[in-house]
Order: sequence, then C-alpha cells, then structure tokens
Amino acid sequence: MILVNNPGSWAHIHPPLRHAVWHGLTPADLVFPFFLFIVGVAVSLSFSRRMDAGAGRADLVRKIVSRSVIIFFLGLFLNGYPFGIPLNSSMAADFSLSSISAVFEDLRVPGVLQRIALCYLLAGLTVVFTRRTRDRALIAVGFLVLYELLMRLPLVDGWGSGSFALTDNFARWADLGLLGENHLYKIGEVAFDPEGLVSTLPAAATTMLGFFAGEFIRGSRPLVEKLRWLGTWGAGVAIGGLVLCRLEPVNKQLWTVSYVLLTGGLAMMTLAASSWVMDVRKWRTGTLPMVVFGSNPLVVFVGSGLLARTLGLMRVTGVDGQSVSVNRWLYQEVFAKAAGPLNGSFLFALAVVLFWLGVLWVLYRRKIFIKI
Repeated sequence: MILVNNPGSWAHIHPPLRHAVWHGLTPADLVFPFFLFIVGVAVSLSFSRRMDAGAGRADLVRKIVSRSVIIFFLGLFLNGYPFGIPLNSSMAADFSLSSISAVFEDLRVPGVLQRIALCYLLAGLTVVFTRRTRDRALIAVGFLVLYELLMRLPLVDGWGSGSFALTDNFARWADLGLLGENHLYKIGEVAFDPEGLVSTLPAAATTMLGFFAGEFIRGSRPLVEKLRWLGTWGAGVAIGGLVLCRLEPVNKQLWTVSYVLLTGGLAMMTLAASSWVMDVRKWRTGTLPMVVFGSNPLVVFVGSGLLARTLGLMRVTGVDGQSVSVNRWLYQEVFAKAAGPLNGSFLFALAVVLFWLGVLWVLYRRKIFIKI
C-alpha cells in the first residue's frame, strides 16, 4: 500500500503499480483484498486464542466494536487532516475559524481504514454469533447475494438494473443518497467512492474467505496436506472468478463478485505458497523486514498518510523560483534528476517504504507495538 500510494509523480508510474482505471486487474489491485483476506485469517487465529483463554461472547463483541470504531475514526482523521490548519503561506493568508468547520462540510466519509473497520466488524460479529461453519458460510454467501440483488434489481429509475458503469451503478446511487456528494471521493468530475457502503458487502465476504482459510490451517491435518488443499481450492476459486467475469466485470472499485473470487483465490494460493516456503521449507532469509512492517501496520499506514499529506502541503521555492510542495521538490530535484521521471518516481516511493522500515525497525528493536 505504501509503495503504491506514494509515487514521486502520479503522472509517472510503472504499470504494475497503477490501479485499473475501471474494469480489469493489475498487481496494485491485489493489495487491498489480500490485506482484508489476511485480516480474516487473523480473526480466526486471534479469536480462537482469546476463547481458549476464557473470553466470552460479550468480551469479544466489546473488543470487535471498540476496535472497529477506533479504526473507522482514524480513517476519518486521515481524510480530514490537517483540518484547515495552515501548513503553507497561502493557507495562512486565507485561514479563519471557518476554515476548520469547512473541512467537515466536505469531509470524505468512506476510506481504506473505514472499509477495514466495517469488514472487521461484519466478519467478527459473524464469527462470534455463529458457531457452525455452514452458518458462517451462508452469511458470507449472503453478503454476495445481497450485493448482487442491489446491483441488478431495478430498484430505482435510471440507476442500477445490472449496470456496472461508473455513472449509473446502484452503489453510487446509494452513497449519493446516504452520504451526499460532498462526502465522497471523486473520479474526475464524478462523485463515486471506491470504499462505499454497498461494495463493503462483498469486501466483507473477502474477509470471511480469509477466516475460512485460517480455520482450515488451524485444523489437525499435517501442514503440507493442508497447504496443498488450500492452494488447490484457491486455484478453483480463482478460476471461478475468471469464468464469472464473462457475466460480471472484475472491478476493484465496485468490488464485484468476480473480483472477490479471483482475488480471494489468488490470496489463498499466495498464503499456501508463503507458508510452504517459510513454515515447511524454513526458508526465512530476508523475511525480517516483513515481520517488522507487520508488527506495527496501523502506525505505518496512518503515519505514512499523515507525512505524505504534510509534505504535500508544505511549500518551498523551486529552482525556477516557483513555489512547489516539499514532495514535488524532492522528486524533481533528487529522484527525477538521478533516474529520470519514471524510475525517479518509483525510487521516491521506494525511499518512502525504506524510511518507514527504519522507523518501524526502531520500534521493533525496542519492543514497542502499538495495538488497539
């Protein structure tokens, strides 16, 4: 996420690090569903450990709700930062108390952390209030069925009815009606949010896929056998997504069912392969940076977002005498000059990743793990 979200220039990005414009799939489009998938795996592992330690249903529900609320409001904080506080001379010249209140009038409500919070909430409550795998699977399928019904039934004139286009899909209609245009992300001039309410339903199904994978891995079969089956099932699920894409496009921003199956299957295969490499073959050389990032994921996601926004608003004078953001100056004067516009943009993003690896490494060595 950090590598994809922090290029030196949005005009110069290597194709694998670009999201699909609308329909389609790129490597960058795998990051978010893989993250939600592994959240589901973590739900399986952590909930079982808590229940073994004596935690009751009420304890788990309180933890699920409180964690979801905190993550959701952290997302809102990221969307609103710096809340009208002037970080450059232009902002300072126009600053007044109304600058702060104006932020909330146009504050984007959905977001990446907000989606993670809602998916964790839906998956967590599903797990807590059901005990049988069949019931949990029915609820996960129910998320997908409800999404399909909302997207395909002629519920409103001129919207939906099976449209997966940007302008007239039901997900956009619902977000416009419930949240309002001012509180949504914009693709060009079109108010549409890729982390909207309706598309959170299939995203929760992605999280449940991870939960089922985690439950299977916790089973009593030999690990190699479990990984073989997990990889096989993953291939089958991914093939199912490819077959379904003839009827429904693969689309991250709408989080279509074909996207759920394709990315979920690929996530299962990736988890099986990773576990085989590290847990069966014991090939762990070079994996410590991943452990370091995984030890404080919320710190690095929120911190990198705040830093990028701050450096994007702070201004310096460029060599041509024009005022540019600190981010832009670093890209133009350091990375682009050293490696050209395209590779310089990539090196800028890589430098951001390495910077945060250094920050997290210090926390890791000092055993500082910030959890909620």
